[in-house]
Amino acid sequence: MGFTIYTGTIDLTEPDGKRFHYERFILTKNPDGSRTLRTLTQAPKGDLLRDVNQMVAADWRPIEAMGRLFFKNEAQGTVLRRVIGDKLHSYVWTQGSEVDYQTFDAPPKMMVGFHPIFHDGWKMCYIDTSNHDYQDMLTHTVSNSWNGKSLGHGVKVKGKAKFEGREKATVKAGTFETERFTWQTSFGKELHIWRSGPDHMFVKLVVAKGDKEGSVYELASYNEEKVVWP
Repeated sequence: MGFTIYTGTIDLTEPDGKRFHYERFILTKNPDGSRTLRTLTQAPKGDLLRDVNQMVAADWRPIEAMGRLFFKNEAQGTVLRRVIGDKLHSYVWTQGSEVDYQTFDAPPKMMVGFHPIFHDGWKMCYIDTSNHDYQDMLTHTVSNSWNGKSLGHGVKVKGKAKFEGREKATVKAGTFETERFTWQTSFGKELHIWRSGPDHMFVKLVVAKGDKEGSVYELASYNEEKVVWP
């Protein structure tokens, strides 16, 4: 039995040139072909921390996800989700409150979003790379805001993305063979995204239009380890 572990960090350079350590990640390619992504994301101001764990099947269908939010050093709550068949089961609890449970439809090719920047590369998993036309995207997100400052059962949001082509991309962590996408989000942003390899490793994201235009997220450090158990 074997699996692959990817670890690394993502930096953010804001439009004014200020650079921040933004996100840490661990990605595991599991023995059954599923993938597990763990991220810790800190806002540039240092007041917001998101702790997210997401698992997808070998065909990228979401299996489960959990997100915890901390704001100004205090825990805000937790969201737990599980996709079973064509239903999304959502559990939400905030500090001092009881668990609230709801179910939602989970159509084919729906992603489950918790706002890690690494996961934006995964959101392109259903985009057909055999053509360059815009294609519909559907995500059940954890909040209505772009930066995910709140936790709740969330809503479904629609966007469009297209495959731009394959190219080499150089970032702080090195040079990678990548696939490039353009994403028109439901938040009025145009994002350019580069990902690499069969496990859709995040490499780079540029905010081309919209709020924080000119911001650049890039892979700052990266390690890959293959583990085999006898």
